[in-house]
Amino acid sequence: MPSPGLRHPALASVAARAASSGSPSVLFDITHDGQETGLPPAGLVPPTAQEQIATETLAFHVAGVGFQVHTWTPVTPSKQQDGVSTSRIAVRRHETNGHGHAGGVFAGSVVINPDFLYDTDHSVEVLLTLDRAPWRPTYADSLMITLAYQGMAAAAAGGSGDPDGAPVLFLQSPVAPFRDPGRQFRVDGSGEAPRHANGMALRMIVGLEQDNHGKRIALMCAVAELATENGFGLQVADRRFGRVRGEWWSVLPPDRKRYLARKAELFGWAPDAVPAAVQLLTFVGPARLGSSAAIASDLLSRNVGMLAVSESSMQEIAFINMVVPLAPTRIGRARLSSTTLSITDGLGQTASECGLTRRQAVRAKSHITGSAATDYRLLRTGPMRPPIKEWVSTADHPLWLSWGLPLGDRKLPDVAELVASMLRTATERVTSARIDYYRARVLPNGNVVGRAKIAVSLVNGVEAEKIPALLSELCPWAQREAVAHLMADDLVLGAIRLRLAWRERWLGHTGTVA
Repeated sequence: MPSPGLRHPALASVAARAASSGSPSVLFDITHDGQETGLPPAGLVPPTAQEQIATETLAFHVAGVGFQVHTWTPVTPSKQQDGVSTSRIAVRRHETNGHGHAGGVFAGSVVINPDFLYDTDHSVEVLLTLDRAPWRPTYADSLMITLAYQGMAAAAAGGSGDPDGAPVLFLQSPVAPFRDPGRQFRVDGSGEAPRHANGMALRMIVGLEQDNHGKRIALMCAVAELATENGFGLQVADRRFGRVRGEWWSVLPPDRKRYLARKAELFGWAPDAVPAAVQLLTFVGPARLGSSAAIASDLLSRNVGMLAVSESSMQEIAFINMVVPLAPTRIGRARLSSTTLSITDGLGQTASECGLTRRQAVRAKSHITGSAATDYRLLRTGPMRPPIKEWVSTADHPLWLSWGLPLGDRKLPDVAELVASMLRTATERVTSARIDYYRARVLPNGNVVGRAKIAVSLVNGVEAEKIPALLSELCPWAQREAVAHLMADDLVLGAIRLRLAWRERWLGHTGTVA
């Protein structure tokens, strides 16, 4: 995933001047996916602007539900989208595909902060692991995920008004958990076992100024304290010379006994069952330091659990996508709907429907209006019923994909969907292949680059010791087939950069190959 860079927040007065002076706007589409609303394939074309190629695209799916986000800048300056608006953001629900009110497609625009700074070279990446087992959280686990998310976001933001706070550039859960290989395999990773596609783990990238060593130390100390207190595992991206993305330095192993004790201590009253219905939430607004920490704190204070989250900044806009479980007493009471709300009203309604406490406690006073997220909008679709129990499988393994090719005027197939379709044709080895994560960007030179994680479910009966060899044959085969398909669309071989591997670190060690 290309890192969107370091951002410094504009003061409220600067934001007001930006809105009044007509600072540049970025257009966006947000799609909430599910069996109830439809599951469009990932691609670069926004659903509300079919003639447009998005500058940045993000897709994230888990248990049959998920999100797609497209952003682009209009060729000519334009006004904000019609619809509900504040001083800097406008969003409207887009009725399409015959779904009407429940379609789960939104279109909008944001006036970006005018003085954000970029620094893509300096960041710290951490992996916080609650459980390495295949992802299937209970209500109590969902509250522990919210606790972990709040702690990580707060560690990045620092204290209230902290001038040394740092922005969260990327945060996602669930992700593939990591186990250290034996010491004799540390250099090339050849001892790394195939991972489960998703576990109860959170992966975060925080941007740092080049000379802000104190913030890096403070961040790691805060996250380590969070992990120690709650029994989480903690790993840090290995940034030593010669190391690449996907290589981790283990700080703390997961302490399952401690984790279960903390879960019982904090949330022992929560139902010990897998949630049956969820709401899909997207918080959107100008990228601003401390906004995600404010939202996470509000959700935790109202005991709103979290099954999945995907947070990223795209063209100066913050998108925080969440899958939150409905409280058991609310299941069956609401009809499927899709709406856009102010953050105050949205959090209040979310607490009423998803908060796992008595109504009096759920309606605790919110401090979101005095935070960095005060002007954010909340887009909500649900309830949905993801088949979590059926979706979980120990036979699912992640494959990491990296690509780059010229876009030109041709209508090329999306690379990630193309590779996934090739994998599905290998029926003697694979029963299914789905895109769990997808991020693509169109560069100024006209090339499109991207990364994706594809989860493949292997056929039954494959012995554990034979899985590495099977995946090692499957990846180069699918890679060759995808390249051949792209060449059939008149792309020159030398212009195609594509790499598929079942160890993430291999993308960096070997580079992308044609």
